[in-house]
Amino acid sequence: MLINTCLTMGYKCNFCGSFEFFNISLFKVLSRRVYTLTCRCNNSKITIFNDNINDYRIRIPCIGCDSNHVFKLSRNDLLMKSVSVLHCPDTGIELCFIGTDEEVRKRIDSLEKKFDELIDLFGYDKYFLNTQVMFDALNKIHDIAEGGNLYCECGSSEIEMLLYEDKIHLKCLRCFASIVIDASSNKDLKDILKKNQIMLTKKSNEFMESHSKHLAQKTDDKQY
Repeated sequence: MLINTCLTMGYKCNFCGSFEFFNISLFKVLSRRVYTLTCRCNNSKITIFNDNINDYRIRIPCIGCDSNHVFKLSRNDLLMKSVSVLHCPDTGIELCFIGTDEEVRKRIDSLEKKFDELIDLFGYDKYFLNTQVMFDALNKIHDIAEGGNLYCECGSSEIEMLLYEDKIHLKCLRCFASIVIDASSNKDLKDILKKNQIMLTKKSNEFMESHSKHLAQKTDDKQY
């Protein structure tokens, strides 16, 4: 059996938001106690700690919750699996892929393909200030709603969603309480990914339509 000791790591930078790829050799990692991989933006880095010949700790800055996560992987995990996926334990976002070059790039290509299909389907590619941040934010809000944690203080679950070029406006159709969620930067995305619930209140920030273009409106009789 042929074992490839050269691995590819692909991770989503918590600063610039892009996927960065690194080709690494386990022999080089073994020769150092600490091995550092820096994103091309020079503002984020992965650190690999060589505890012993069989175990590694990998510290990754998280775009999901803005903290550092440490994952422990064995040498067998790295050598025998075609790809290992590391998730943020708080938000579930996929942070890092480690494995063969082909499998890592295939997994990330699949994620980006789904994203591109959504853009083509809805034609939003030239509307939002940051399309990827907007769709990641919408996915998170959908997950919150699916868990029953998107609601209004009045008890209604009839929520209207308005999409703008740089934000998302959620409004209760019973009492008109609302909340505005910024969604134009990676900082905004970090804030959204930290949320486990969203409650609409009349005291939430008022939305000024004159400050941003209105794109679309969608209503769900139960939740959104």
